[in-house]
Amino acid sequence: MSKRFTWYVSIVLLLTLGVSLLGGCKSTPEMKIRYGGQYYPGEFLLKGHPQFWTDHGLTVEHILFSSGTENNQALISGEIDVNVGSDSKTVALFSAMPDRALIIGTVQRGDRYSTIVRADSPYQTWYDLKGQTVGTRLGTGAEQVLLRYFDQVDDLSWDDFNWVNVKIEDMISALENGSIEAFTAWEPTPAIAESQGVGRVLRSYGDIALVPVSIHTTVDFANNNHQALVNFLAAHIDKVEMIESDPDQAAKLAAEAASAQGINVSADAFKRIFERVDFSLKFDEQVLASIEDTAQFLHEKGKIDAVPEFRWDGSFLEEAQKQ
Repeated sequence: MSKRFTWYVSIVLLLTLGVSLLGGCKSTPEMKIRYGGQYYPGEFLLKGHPQFWTDHGLTVEHILFSSGTENNQALISGEIDVNVGSDSKTVALFSAMPDRALIIGTVQRGDRYSTIVRADSPYQTWYDLKGQTVGTRLGTGAEQVLLRYFDQVDDLSWDDFNWVNVKIEDMISALENGSIEAFTAWEPTPAIAESQGVGRVLRSYGDIALVPVSIHTTVDFANNNHQALVNFLAAHIDKVEMIESDPDQAAKLAAEAASAQGINVSADAFKRIFERVDFSLKFDEQVLASIEDTAQFLHEKGKIDAVPEFRWDGSFLEEAQKQ
């Protein structure tokens, strides 16, 4: 073999290697989402297992807001790309930006609110509590669910009880020391009261109102970040699969994440929630009807000026389910 031929082969090999290396440097664009969550049970699981995101090639800045109003404002102002909110906050969001808001799924629904009485109390129904001092956090979804419950019961009314406005963090101690005979709140407070042996469930309200928590984004973000949203929902699918297939592990991870946030919720409490609440992701006509019903209720109570129209797109979730 001549030196010239050897030199030629070496050059070809080097060029081939160089092209391969350059090709290897190419990568798919990084998918980033700024996500506004809230102190919902599934959000703590997402915090405790960030692999849900990374397994789908996502970099997610996951911010937990203390209120749905703050979360909505962050989406409206463009500080975040996606958020979650209860039915009343969905109504508020579409009232604020009717042409820009878009629903792409849900994170939970059903028995999210419960009335808790002391574990050793004789109370079995709201009729047994007539004339008693009971607590809730006024101005929240808990008050709305209760008002809707009493609207549907002919021989009970809000005025049959002595209502106290109680902070969510004070409800369990107020029940335990006898300041109130019952409280109505959203998870995880009811499950914590059960887990601590302080209280038991008098009733939950999934049969009164579905109270879905929906996933919102903007039309512009959806149009420009289709694959990122598909992968985002695929991560939520993995979250739901863990809750359903391994609730003990899901509860452990959620409790650890809550503790890291300075919130004391036991794994036992999280497991109770994961078994009680429906974490389905699908947004459909039933969920839409529930939100429209909430909007109509708020309008009748003078809380909003008009019932907004809602926009949703189920194609992102359908595509995510095929991954």
